[in-house]
Amino acid sequence: MFQRVITAIVALAIFLPLLFIGGLPFELLVMVMGIITLLELLRVVGQPLWRFETLVTVIIMVLVILPSRVLTLFPNEINQMILFYAGAMILLFISVFVPDRVKFEQAGTLSLAALYVGRGYHFLIETRNYGLLPLLFVLVIIWGNDSFAYIVGRLIGKNKLAPEISPNKTIEGSIGGIVGAFILSSIILYFDNFFGISLLQNIILVTLIGIIGQLGDLVESGIKRAYGVKDSGTILPGHGGLLDRFDNMLIALPMFYFIISFF
Repeated sequence: MFQRVITAIVALAIFLPLLFIGGLPFELLVMVMGIITLLELLRVVGQPLWRFETLVTVIIMVLVILPSRVLTLFPNEINQMILFYAGAMILLFISVFVPDRVKFEQAGTLSLAALYVGRGYHFLIETRNYGLLPLLFVLVIIWGNDSFAYIVGRLIGKNKLAPEISPNKTIEGSIGGIVGAFILSSIILYFDNFFGISLLQNIILVTLIGIIGQLGDLVESGIKRAYGVKDSGTILPGHGGLLDRFDNMLIALPMFYFIISFF
């Protein structure tokens, strides 16, 4: 426990100042986090990190994670989906020359890994560029859901949520996480409703993001279980890797933008 606390303090001492500064310093931090997270994921699925296709995957992820304003440097017809598609095609081209090493399934795994990690961190940057308080609002929902789910699950959790993937998660914890996240988000909106959403919309938003965030956590747990890995990495002693800490955010942040676009 002491190691976990020390690691959390050090990590927050690095993350929070750059989060408040925003701009290029925060974007560079997130870019580094994205690369580390991707390499952790590739290690989990057994992809050797020194191969050429790994480098191509990292480049694809960097292109996917770039802030939208950087795309203004490209011709108008170029967007991140086109860049991602081009990168995925390069991986398929590699499979032509080294078919014993890179098959269609492997190219698909590498492409999906780049999209999964890159798009999540892209929206972390985009939300911060929108404003500090909006990003804190989203992170409060995501991390509040995670924290309350853990606390409630430990206190009163009895019914398993997904025992074959994550035996410690419970239905009670899942519900408690959503309720706790709603309370925290409501407090923020009481002081500044920058998104202009109603009480009902906030209930819908928090419920959906809570469920999606918990599914994101289970997705990462399922990947590790499928490949027989306990932690994605060791960069955060006592916590595991960055993928272990940001797994729910990688899916919940892009879906937040999708959901709120209907409000």
